[in-house]
Amino acid sequence: MKKKVLILGSTGSIGVNTCSVIREFSNDFEIVGLSTNTKIDELLNQIKEFKPKYVHITDKDALLDIKNKNIDDTIIYNDSISNFVRDIDFDILVNALVGYSGFLPTIEAIKKSKIIALANKETLVVGGEIINNLLKEYNSSLIPIDSEHSAIFQILKHFDSTNNYKSVEKLILTASGGPFFKTSIEDFSKITVEEALKHPTWSMGSKITIDSATMMNKGFEVIEAHYLFNMPYEKIETIIHPQSLIHSMVEFIDGEIYAQIGKNDMRLPIQHALTFPEIRNTPFEKLKLYEHSELNFYKMDFDKFVMLKYAYECGNKGGLYPCLLNAVNEICVYSFLSKKIKFTDIFTIVREAININIDLSLTIENIIKMDKLVREETIKKIG
Repeated sequence: MKKKVLILGSTGSIGVNTCSVIREFSNDFEIVGLSTNTKIDELLNQIKEFKPKYVHITDKDALLDIKNKNIDDTIIYNDSISNFVRDIDFDILVNALVGYSGFLPTIEAIKKSKIIALANKETLVVGGEIINNLLKEYNSSLIPIDSEHSAIFQILKHFDSTNNYKSVEKLILTASGGPFFKTSIEDFSKITVEEALKHPTWSMGSKITIDSATMMNKGFEVIEAHYLFNMPYEKIETIIHPQSLIHSMVEFIDGEIYAQIGKNDMRLPIQHALTFPEIRNTPFEKLKLYEHSELNFYKMDFDKFVMLKYAYECGNKGGLYPCLLNAVNEICVYSFLSKKIKFTDIFTIVREAININIDLSLTIENIIKMDKLVREETIKKIG
């Protein structure tokens, strides 16, 4: 029987690529639900092709717009996106939502003991400890889609199916360096939105592209790796690899380093997540090593990419600090995109925010409370 797939954020980069994978594996998967925020035209195309039973539209204006369209037998779900996950029947959830919005829907999928193919790294950033406890309680499973975590996931599964990882010395997350790898710190204050959106190797949404430019995205990936692989932060290293062909590496205690290498194509880790534990022949183009004459690696500059340093700091503090970090960063990124603040203002505002003392314990209720409070205070500060 076909596995039923629910895609959250179906009109974004990961969502579109997921649809591309399912198109090629139509005998194995069927899409039962799709969600978008505002991209109605893309959603209508997906509805026409995949004929999902349900769709969810977050934006109110977009929701009104689609109600005037002919979508045949597809039902528009009118409640929250978390309840959308709770109420829809599916086998695999592909969570490709942006930011904090992906946290609560993931929890709903876990409570249904479903498989979650996770591209929303903020789920583990804001509540990784809670997520891991719930995964055990409800016998649910989480498979990473991010190319870096998919790489580590694949390497470790080849060596240690028990998830003990006793022979692992460290995880090595690669970063392209973004558009400003060769830009001096002195010139950071002059960086424009247009320049920051020009990622050298990946085509992504605007929010994650800015996070990649500041290196915050890599910081979130460090926190995500900590929870995915139960690895202490001192054993998670980040290095610059401009070609983005080696997606990550694992160093073992005997000094051997194993790397996962492949094309810059998100359809490959998505295919792996959907078909796991089976490894299937891919219909997508494979890497031709002879077309790439060199692979370069550079030590990470934490003075230049301070947001990555802040992520390590908040990750080591634990509790609600990663939630705080995510919330203030998210507001800063969208403020930069709307040209309300400068690129370097992101660093300053985040630094000030994470200096506070937090007495609240890590619970779902406190995560919701902290996220709301930090967003309100950051918006007030920015004006």
